[in-house]
Amino acid sequence: MRYFILKQDKGYTNIPDPVNWFQKLGPGDAMKSVQRFPDREIFMIETGEDALFIDIMTDPIVMVTKKVKKCLQLYEPNVPFKEIILLDRKKRVTQNYFVPGLAELDCLTDRSEYTNWNYDLKYAELDKKKIGDKAVFTVKGPEKRNIIIRLDVAESLLRRGAKGFLLRETGVKGD
Repeated sequence: MRYFILKQDKGYTNIPDPVNWFQKLGPGDAMKSVQRFPDREIFMIETGEDALFIDIMTDPIVMVTKKVKKCLQLYEPNVPFKEIILLDRKKRVTQNYFVPGLAELDCLTDRSEYTNWNYDLKYAELDKKKIGDKAVFTVKGPEKRNIIIRLDVAESLLRRGAKGFLLRETGVKGD
């Protein structure tokens, strides 16, 4: 089976800008902070002219639109989601996103390499035995949460016209 690292496409420059998110998220792992939130939380944003709400955002937290949430639930029905409402008060613009509580797997082989002070995966090789039947998960690593999706999930996202993400294939040991 083939797997891919899912990343936000940084080529989209007219996405909303977060306003004081780190006051809510606090220091440390932002994704763990979100798990302490109620089921629905409001985050302030600023939007520019012709702001674009892409389907997958990863900074400062992983957030997906309802379309992507439904797709992920087809493959991982037990993943919990927290709702995040992005609000631009000045322009009266809102958009709902969902933060997935993805399983974190320690599944990288010794051949995997990090770059940028152990932040980005330069090369990822996954151990198939440690993945099991998971279709969507995060890799346990030193810093950044790297989201991994299986080929069938990637194809499903593309068929649904999801936008704002890039895929980079990983290696798989034991396949």
